[in-house]
Amino acid sequence: MPAIATAAILLRTHPYSESSRVLRFYTRDLGLLSVMARGVRRAASRGRGAPGTFGEGMAVITVRDNRELQLLHEFTPTKARLGLAGDFRRLAGASVAAELVLRHAGQEPNAELFDSLAAGLDRLETGSPVGATGEVLALCWRMVQVLGFGPELGSCTACGRALEAGEMGRFDVAAGGLRGPECPAPAASRRIGPMARAQLSSLLAGEAPRGLLKPRAHLSLLDDFTTFHMLGGRRLGSFRFLDPPDDTQPEEPCGD
Repeated sequence: MPAIATAAILLRTHPYSESSRVLRFYTRDLGLLSVMARGVRRAASRGRGAPGTFGEGMAVITVRDNRELQLLHEFTPTKARLGLAGDFRRLAGASVAAELVLRHAGQEPNAELFDSLAAGLDRLETGSPVGATGEVLALCWRMVQVLGFGPELGSCTACGRALEAGEMGRFDVAAGGLRGPECPAPAASRRIGPMARAQLSSLLAGEAPRGLLKPRAHLSLLDDFTTFHMLGGRRLGSFRFLDPPDDTQPEEPCGD
């Protein structure tokens, strides 16, 4: 089979031998792939560079059916995204998004997923450090939405009634969305007011709202939701690095 050139983002790398690595790419045209990069560690030691995690470029890959490990012929970087390593929240957020893709994206290509991941990583790298938490949430919630796990925000998950814009609700993680004020919700459910619901809708669209309310509550909700619906009960370790500092985000009640 001839080699295929495709845009690719490196999500993870593993040493394979003294000179080679196994790289896990999410590609625009081939979906999620594991590839053998022969000689890449030797090239890096000689100063010729190698793909960096979260870097993007054009990969030339030979893909054979029924083979888990494909062959990488060439990778031409277009975006290194080295700025992600300069802030632990940015790096942790990128790691959470990568893990979600690694766990749930298959080899069927998904151009929307690739473009959303690429755009989210760009905003996370170049945005203001003060807004890093919001960009992390926007990137990760967008991954959840594009992968088909997005929560229901427009109607009650218990009775199906459409919720009015100004109504207070409760977020039932197990049910996958909001319950209206008339329907009982589990004791551990979170109160979600109109503004918090609007901000969550923006995050699902990949947009970080200004003046994000209760960033810790948003992070906790994302953690609980992905753990329950996407990760089989196992929490991602990167979440523990996402706690925002007290002096960079407002702390108004989530239900306002």
